[in-house]
Amino acid sequence: MNSFPTGLKGLVIDDHDLIRKNVSKVLRKLDFIEVLECSNGKDAKAIIDSTDLDLIICDIEVNFVSGFELLDHVRSLDTRSDTPFIIVTGTAEKDDIIKAVDKGADEYIIKPFQSEEIEAKITKVLTQFHTPGPILARIRMAEKEIQLEQWGHATSLLQEALNSKDNPRARHLEAVILLKQKKHEIAVARLQENILTYPSYLKNYVTLANIYIELKNIPRAIQALGQELEINPKQPLRQIKLANMMLKEKHIDTAISHYRIALLENPKNPEALYGMGTAYALADNMDKSIYYFKRYRRNHPKDGRSLKAIVQFCEQSGKLKLAEMSLQDEKKGHPDRLDVYLILAEFYTRHNRPEDIQAILEAAIKRKPDFASAYVMLANFHLKAKDHETAGATFKRLFKISKDPNTIVYLAQFYIQTGKYSQAISALHESMIKKADPFKILPLLFTATYRTKQLAKALLIKERMIRMGLNDAKLWGDGGLEEQIEARRALKNQMKSAS
Repeated sequence: MNSFPTGLKGLVIDDHDLIRKNVSKVLRKLDFIEVLECSNGKDAKAIIDSTDLDLIICDIEVNFVSGFELLDHVRSLDTRSDTPFIIVTGTAEKDDIIKAVDKGADEYIIKPFQSEEIEAKITKVLTQFHTPGPILARIRMAEKEIQLEQWGHATSLLQEALNSKDNPRARHLEAVILLKQKKHEIAVARLQENILTYPSYLKNYVTLANIYIELKNIPRAIQALGQELEINPKQPLRQIKLANMMLKEKHIDTAISHYRIALLENPKNPEALYGMGTAYALADNMDKSIYYFKRYRRNHPKDGRSLKAIVQFCEQSGKLKLAEMSLQDEKKGHPDRLDVYLILAEFYTRHNRPEDIQAILEAAIKRKPDFASAYVMLANFHLKAKDHETAGATFKRLFKISKDPNTIVYLAQFYIQTGKYSQAISALHESMIKKADPFKILPLLFTATYRTKQLAKALLIKERMIRMGLNDAKLWGDGGLEEQIEARRALKNQMKSAS
């Protein structure tokens, strides 16, 4: 029998589906009540910030935010910072293992592994975590009370812990309680006292910086983060946070130096690469700016943010040819990355180049014949030119070639926009036969039916939508439809009486 509680909640982070599923299966076998899964560090960080977890198992090499960065983030939290964290690595490199331990990992495991091996390590970590000494037990109880906003009870528990032995974590949590109660001045004073006594307890600086950010005192926040990073510079997420503030304060060179330190720890970190690109653009060095934005794109090819940034900064500096050339280079080098076609089309739209708009969107459709976004953009281009016939034909092309029945939505919206309500109704009925999503279809069907004055049918559609949870007051107003039906009935009754 396990010597840790049942009903725990775990998070498994790995971009390899089979490994993630196998680890999750082990957790369920150990009676975890909920197992969350994530394939990238960005989404994992959001889950960690919003969920009370009992165990995190994370691969080092995950996209956007690395496993090491997630470990740093967890260990810097005001509460739940000692959540058990197991690092998974695909190599047996000694440096990675040492780094994991130095950053506070409770255990590590090397791929490939057997289910029995990871089960044993999970059991060991959770057993250790759930058998704390009396001081640590009180501190953890206080953290739970803080999360429940039970400030008085949390403070009492911390005092009990401090009466046994002075402790920087307990003193820091006292300041956190004051911060939660908006007692900023007292919280700052308490943190500064804790820094004098325990200068190497890094969370003092983190919380102090967060207070100054909340008070919009950015220079003081920068100073607090700078103190923390002087002690432990190998924290890429903190370096990026400091660099972002430096950039807002127009300290461009200093911001670049902090982004660079972050990239030494994780050369693929998207926020550091994006920050470097932005900083060099603000320094009017577009060559270096584009280098970092392209590096971002190389490491995160599904994310078009860096390409849009290149265009934005080139446009701001009047270097339109450079923006177009950068996008064309991307298209030539990676013709299957379809977002670049759309970004180019948007660029041509802003600079009134209709022939290029049509050419680039047709090229995108040729590359991917069912590329819905390209069809929609092309149809809207024709609509803007008041060429309704070609716009309609473009939507029909999409619906004809696409295997997704939901693409009828675009054609129906076009028909409604151009007042062709009967054609919209016909198209929507056809899509329903083909099992299109009723949540997308019914609102359009209601609008088209209502505008053709088929009030009884519109009411039936409305009632069906409400049964499905689609009670959209903006769509049908407050009782207006029912009032019109009643008025029509009353008029018919009057006419019958008169005859």
